[in-house]
Amino acid sequence: MARTHNSDRMWVAFAWIGGIIVAPIFVLRVLAMLGGPGYDLYDIPSGSMFPNLQVGDKIFAFANVYTNKVPPRGQIVVFKFPQDRRTDYVKRVVGLPGDRIQLRAGRLYINDQLVPREPVVDMEMADSYGRTLKLYREILPEGASYLIAEESDDGMLDNTEIFAVPAGTVFLLGDNRDHSADSRISTGVGYVPLDLLHDEPLFIYWSLDRKRIGAKVQ
Repeated sequence: MARTHNSDRMWVAFAWIGGIIVAPIFVLRVLAMLGGPGYDLYDIPSGSMFPNLQVGDKIFAFANVYTNKVPPRGQIVVFKFPQDRRTDYVKRVVGLPGDRIQLRAGRLYINDQLVPREPVVDMEMADSYGRTLKLYREILPEGASYLIAEESDDGMLDNTEIFAVPAGTVFLLGDNRDHSADSRISTGVGYVPLDLLHDEPLFIYWSLDRKRIGAKVQ
């Protein structure tokens, strides 16, 4: 009779443990691909969500959370670009169905009410393109707060028309306000239908800046 060595038992144990870990991960990925609950992984290729998401960040997201659902104001969402319904974009929800959204001199107005913005004292950061940006903390009516970046308050996208958000859509902005192709550009992102929203970013699982690994997306 052949003897089972301790090393053989160890490899069998590792195989079982590996299967226990890998199997649920595989199942969740398949479920996500089929439109169910699960997870997705994304790379951030641009600075439009700076400073909260930066070039080189890799993010873990809950899949198919917001399809045909209105997300809370202030939530960062992954959605399909309306012009091709295929390319993944990531922006922040600031306007809900029925809202009136406008930018005046770089300041966000929701339903004709100025959204408070507090400067982060003596805080400037250079983005991946070498642009020095001033940081502010924006506070939405429901209390959600997050950092935004501004190069100036008189750029091309800092003064807009009033956007009346249609039923069944949301209005999205990038946190890097002077360098984001978002709902302010009607021929690009424009109003985003609810059926194009899908994932909720959760955390950064890898980054060129190692200190950012594990950071919550907020």
